[in-house]
Amino acid sequence: MTVIRFFYRFFTAFVFTVYLHSAYALDWSSTELQYLHGSGYRMPGNADDVSRSIFTVSHADGYALGRNFFFMDTLITEDGEPGQINLYGEAYTYLSFSKVSGFDLSYGILKDVNVAAGVNLGENTDSTRSGTRIILYGAAVDFNLPGFSLFTVDFLRHKPLEPSVMGGSWQITPVWRLPFTIYGMQWSLEGFADFIGAKDHGTVRQTLAQPQLRLDLGGIWNYPGKVYVGIEYQYWHNKYGIKGLNESLPQALLLWKF
Repeated sequence: MTVIRFFYRFFTAFVFTVYLHSAYALDWSSTELQYLHGSGYRMPGNADDVSRSIFTVSHADGYALGRNFFFMDTLITEDGEPGQINLYGEAYTYLSFSKVSGFDLSYGILKDVNVAAGVNLGENTDSTRSGTRIILYGAAVDFNLPGFSLFTVDFLRHKPLEPSVMGGSWQITPVWRLPFTIYGMQWSLEGFADFIGAKDHGTVRQTLAQPQLRLDLGGIWNYPGKVYVGIEYQYWHNKYGIKGLNESLPQALLLWKF
């Protein structure tokens, strides 16, 4: 029932990210299925490194008033602690000032300004631990930077609903995509970094960064833009806001885009 409950809560929370554009045709959309594997994850109260496989479904789309994004992780613990499956998802919607007002904001490196809102939801198979419930709201600034096909920075209020003892904080999240070509092969360097303030009750500031280096493997066989291989590097300083709980590890990456 835990998994069923999670899916219900996640997709109920995601409704607000799609209802705004239900009457509009999508300008563009992108969906990805990722598989990651790594060893060296750290968990509270566990001195051992943890090995995991992670399956991620992510989707992004744009429409007449803005864009939407969501992802859901299925995290399968394989070694270092009792086997379990954890679920975690995030969903965000962005309303473009330029699109809503009809006024072009682009000037120099500035591309657009957006109103942003989102939810973070997590579920543990261990019923003794509560899941994550966080709402976020604020603004996002899009930039036109040379070479980048995407560069945006979110400035968000970060408000945990569960655990309820946590106070509110702030979150700054740059997101980027930098495509490039080496000897005719298509690569991209993309990812995000979360900078999150302390949320009271003994927590400290935390930083999570997940840059990926992707090779368009399908392009080698004249089937570009579909299958990618690469590596993701995960760096998490003060994980969960716990001082001294740090992660630093590479993860093998296999990705299918459709």
